[in-house]
Amino acid sequence: MSNAGQPPKIRLHMVTGVAVLGALVAGCGTSDAGGDERKVPASPSRPAAAASVTEAQAKAVFARYQKVNNQANAQVSDEILSSNETGPMLEADLAGNQRIRAKADKKINAFSYRDPQFYIPHTTGPAWFAVTASETKGGNTELLVFADTGGGAYKSAVGVWLAKGKKFPAIARGADGSATAVTDGAALGVGTQISEYLTTAARGRRPAAKLAPGPLTSELGRDFAKGVIKINDGRRWAGAATWKARPEPVYALRTADGGTLVLNVSVLTQTYTALRDNVWYQPDEVYFGLGPKRYYKRFSGQRLWQFATHVPPNGPADVVARATQAISATGS
Repeated sequence: MSNAGQPPKIRLHMVTGVAVLGALVAGCGTSDAGGDERKVPASPSRPAAAASVTEAQAKAVFARYQKVNNQANAQVSDEILSSNETGPMLEADLAGNQRIRAKADKKINAFSYRDPQFYIPHTTGPAWFAVTASETKGGNTELLVFADTGGGAYKSAVGVWLAKGKKFPAIARGADGSATAVTDGAALGVGTQISEYLTTAARGRRPAAKLAPGPLTSELGRDFAKGVIKINDGRRWAGAATWKARPEPVYALRTADGGTLVLNVSVLTQTYTALRDNVWYQPDEVYFGLGPKRYYKRFSGQRLWQFATHVPPNGPADVVARATQAISATGS
């Protein structure tokens, strides 16, 4: 996990991030495709449930994740990392390795977790499970998703850190202790809502979207608005910060209040163009190691943002956790 925008010592999980599975939907049914035209096609069969891990198996996956990622971090190894991660998390962490090798960031210290809580849903698509746990050192709390990438080989796909002053909602459990994956409904579109909110706020306007205020909505949008104004001030450079939701990495669990906890990924693009000759621009240090430190004509940088959002049955959605990592920097 990269140190940028995250509690230190643990590799950033993205969303970046972080690709993963598609939006979780039920598998298609099948029908009788026999050649006898007199046969009546069979009714669509129910989607087969994916084989879920047991909690003991999930614990073993989680333990392996810590062991292998610590090895990858110690060696700054893309190969080892790729054997243990997938999707947005892998995308972000490979960029983090690039920054470390360029000496733009420090190597990640060994990490471990305590008090893990496992949430294992029965799904009709590729199997996955979630876990919340706190750092053994530091105490920051992370929510991670592990996805079956084929044949029961689980890799970490998403990871977000709980924001200060926020808490994860209670997850609903069935009689057998299983969680419930949410595969459809308006709640799954909250990533677009967040992206539109932050983009509008970064432009200094009042967002139309209704999200609960906090460090990942009103405060984050205000901070970026200040940054855009500062860069554009003096009419030497002009540009903007724009978020766009990625449609594919969506994981969601039913919460005890009847709502949904949604994990999604957005990409922030920061683009600036010089308005004068003989000026230069130095981007935020999170982009160091991905490109030069100075730009003279234009700059375009992208950061992967993962969010966890509680969408209650009533009231505004509350963004409670995030992870962020710069993934590219280009320009001239």
